[in-house]
Amino acid sequence: MWKLIFLSVALASVLGAKASEAQMGGRLSVEPYIGYNFFGGLPESDSKIEPDIAYGGRVAYQLAPQWALFGNFQRSTPEFVLETTGVTASFGERNVDHWSAGVEFSYVPRGGAEGMLPILLEVGAGQARYEGGTSDTAVNLGLASSIQFTPQIAIRYGVNDYISNYNGGDGIVNQVTARVGAEISF
Repeated sequence: MWKLIFLSVALASVLGAKASEAQMGGRLSVEPYIGYNFFGGLPESDSKIEPDIAYGGRVAYQLAPQWALFGNFQRSTPEFVLETTGVTASFGERNVDHWSAGVEFSYVPRGGAEGMLPILLEVGAGQARYEGGTSDTAVNLGLASSIQFTPQIAIRYGVNDYISNYNGGDGIVNQVTARVGAEISF
């Protein structure tokens, strides 16, 4: 189902590109970033994952001024903790990977009037992977903006929410990442 939705959105984005921009080709951007993940509790247990720093990268291909396709990967190494009445036990640190691919919509309020920053909306499908544990299908919803220094260099910042069904059905998990990175466009 997610593959069909993703392919439909990607196809609509490609067909919606202006003819002149399609002839000139798209624009590729690369963004290494650092973020902070807020994990929270795990369903059906007293376990939780402590917040931790995340390192990642994002690649996007701009199809039209407002539409782009993107791929994203990030890794963090949080501590897994079990909390019971008055006792806290650590299971140690484990890698948690998030990756997704999707479509991005860019909107600049008031037609890009001076001082107006773009609003970037991301929707993607991917996976949340836990080292030594489960791998869950995830939906990535993001809200971002950027400060453009030159046509090729920008500082991009935003928040992404990876929503997944933990362990194939134990319950819904939201893992939010706040991030900032240097976006380089070619």
